[in-house]
Amino acid sequence: MRALRSSRAAKFAAVTAVALGLAAGATGTANAAGHTSPWLTGRQMPQAGSFHWQAEPKTRYTTTGEFQWLFTCGYNKRPAHELGTSSISVEQFGTRTRGVQGSQVLFHFSSAAKAKTALTRIEADYAHCVGLIDHGAVDYDLHKPVHARVDRTAWIQQGVSYRLEIRNAAGRPGNVPDLPTDAQEFFVQRGNTISFVNIEGTNAHLDVTKGSLNVLEAMAARLG
Repeated sequence: MRALRSSRAAKFAAVTAVALGLAAGATGTANAAGHTSPWLTGRQMPQAGSFHWQAEPKTRYTTTGEFQWLFTCGYNKRPAHELGTSSISVEQFGTRTRGVQGSQVLFHFSSAAKAKTALTRIEADYAHCVGLIDHGAVDYDLHKPVHARVDRTAWIQQGVSYRLEIRNAAGRPGNVPDLPTDAQEFFVQRGNTISFVNIEGTNAHLDVTKGSLNVLEAMAARLG
């Protein structure tokens, strides 16, 4: 995931798993929609009809540690600290489609006010993302700057989704560490939690954004 891609897993700094299963703030009490978990099912993930996602609960963990990177437009190397999280929970989603991966992350905060502030910060990061990538990222193959495109694809109250692509000077998918060539990223805040869903890789279906609103609404319903 842009949050936790398997290729990046070995790079995480100071990650200490403190729990498996549901994280603090993600208890089994049913919410208004009748859900007992903030985690999406595979069928609720973006482009599920193309990638046939399978949730992988055994990959789920919660940490109070730090990460090198979490989402595409989060440029600080200490994102958990910068967002003010109290803990972060992670789950991977599997697919048989090669070159594609998905994940869901729950950012936990000590208050709803802090979570709302963090979402505002994330949206501001995405508003300035293209300029930062274009003036700071270099393609490893051509050794030239890459060009990014970021489109907002859907939004709800306290929720937003984006489509991102990065191309090299020849117009081909860029080769930049910690950045995806193509991705869709979704954020929803409810109470003291922000749910973040990511799919990324090299596949034409990653450019299809139909259904983005449905994903945001499913994320919101899961959070209650």
